[in-house]
Amino acid sequence: MAKRATKQEKRREQILQGAAKVFSKKGYHASTVEEIAKELGLTKASIYYYVRDKSELLYQLYRRAMDALLESQKEIMARPDPPDQKLRAIIEEYVRIAGDAHTMYSVVILREHHALPPRQRKEIIALRDEYEHNVRRCIEEGVAQGIFMPTDVKMAAYVVLGALNWIPNWYNPRGALSKEEIGRIFAHHLVRGLLKTPGEA
Repeated sequence: MAKRATKQEKRREQILQGAAKVFSKKGYHASTVEEIAKELGLTKASIYYYVRDKSELLYQLYRRAMDALLESQKEIMARPDPPDQKLRAIIEEYVRIAGDAHTMYSVVILREHHALPPRQRKEIIALRDEYEHNVRRCIEEGVAQGIFMPTDVKMAAYVVLGALNWIPNWYNPRGALSKEEIGRIFAHHLVRGLLKTPGEA
């Protein structure tokens, strides 16, 4: 029974990766389940055995991405580190996680959540807002402790998140820089821009 469950999980993962690839190429609305099946060498019936419809594939991709990001972020927020170190770690972890599954994250940043059924859309928006709230909280704490310069916290968070959300558009796992190197560079510049006294973050 366990072996069968493992096989089903592998197939489900395969289908999600195939959906992510097709969605990232054509966009969610222009993609069809038939194209996803063709990408994977499966039948449409095989896809529908695992998911109800195309929107469920989109939901599962969003859910996987947000769960991974939030799990990492919550662990960082629980550390006794100062806010600038927490923000640096959040940025580096985002790049690492997105780099590990860059096709999936390229789908998430398409912001196609409006295509989801209302209940699922509300759930994904709540997860996204939670992630943003934690980034804002980190910046607020940095300002309150005199580590970050006084600033519009909401706009500062948008700068950080906007920079991170664009990475899957251009990231190439075979590029000159590793995801770890990219994460360190982004963390350095984004955190340094917030410091009250510019210097090494």
